[in-house]
Amino acid sequence: MSSSMLTAASALRNHQTYMNVIANNIANMNTIGFKSSNVLFQDMLSRSVSAGAAPADNRGGINPMQIGLGMQLGSITTNMGQGVMQSTGRPQDLALTGSGFFVYAGAQQPIYSRDGSLGMDAAGNLVNLGTGLRVQGWKANADGAIETAGAIGDLTIPIGAPMTAVPTSGVDLSGNLDAAADINDSITTTVQFYDSLGGLNALELTFTKTAANTWSVDLDPAPGSNVALSAPAPATVTFNQQGQLIAPADGKIAFTGTLTNGAANVNVSLNIGSLSQLESPGADQLYVTNQNGRAPGQMIDFNITDSGEVVAIYTNGLLKTLGQLAVAEFVNPSALLKSGGNGYTQSVNSGDAQIVQAGDRTTISAGFLELSNVDLTLEFSEMIRAQRGFQANSRVITSSDEMIQELVNLVR
Repeated sequence: MSSSMLTAASALRNHQTYMNVIANNIANMNTIGFKSSNVLFQDMLSRSVSAGAAPADNRGGINPMQIGLGMQLGSITTNMGQGVMQSTGRPQDLALTGSGFFVYAGAQQPIYSRDGSLGMDAAGNLVNLGTGLRVQGWKANADGAIETAGAIGDLTIPIGAPMTAVPTSGVDLSGNLDAAADINDSITTTVQFYDSLGGLNALELTFTKTAANTWSVDLDPAPGSNVALSAPAPATVTFNQQGQLIAPADGKIAFTGTLTNGAANVNVSLNIGSLSQLESPGADQLYVTNQNGRAPGQMIDFNITDSGEVVAIYTNGLLKTLGQLAVAEFVNPSALLKSGGNGYTQSVNSGDAQIVQAGDRTTISAGFLELSNVDLTLEFSEMIRAQRGFQANSRVITSSDEMIQELVNLVR
């Protein structure tokens, strides 16, 4: 009878653990990125009363007889299933879809988390808003290219950092010159370029038909412009009978000039390689498609894209990639150790972290946060099971106690 009490006591202890796990799941039902846990039980050792016997010629076999000695925890596993996405409207809030984790710099080792609520601290570091841990990623080079071959590190957002002016060296012109135009007819468009001080200058570019398939080119400063120009070279363009540009052969017209605002001399290449000469009566189809200069600016904000790239926004309307968030993936993510603050650390059975870019296995959704994957319906059902299991085993102890009491009363 004492054995039955010990057996039931083991069940009480483990059903209390069962309830503790359920309580923690429910407590974290609104925790960002929380992953619920599941409990599995196992039976414990059994005491053999009879070893049984094999079949013989004159009788059949006898099964062994065993009495169980209770139960024990088999495992407490983390359910790494996907949580529901909640739209937040903040571009700095990120949610992961797939098996990956954000990487944060811990005091002694990296912290991995599904919590992507990011922001800035006073030093400009990109951090988790709840824990203050600095998120890790790759920094971009001066041209904005991500160098993933290097080690990951802190990402800094230099709010207020200047973007220097870049003088224009090339302008791309596209469109069509009307082949049906009369001799001396002209088409004019405006070409803008930046000087070395970031000033925006405007020129009037004019094509005048001088003969069949031949046009002269003139550049004149727009009213109020600070530039004094020399003649463009070459000053004539020629098309073949199919309306394709044949001269200049490289499709480029160079123009130079000086500026009165103290900026460096102008030296710009006008690319007209995509210009055509086809019949389109009355249609002015000249337009600038691109120019490689820029005005000066200051960084005023930043966004994070769905690929994890941190993109700075400048007052001149331009964007610049500052870096990209790293994603950690594990062979066995359920084996990670919970460290609090929505974080995990690597364990001996999780495998080493594979630091990758967001891609096939893990994708990033900007403007969303991943909610807990706790299923309240399931948790309430499990709570009933835990309660009934505890209750039933407590009755075993009560009944065993009454049996012992009856045994003691036999001597009266």
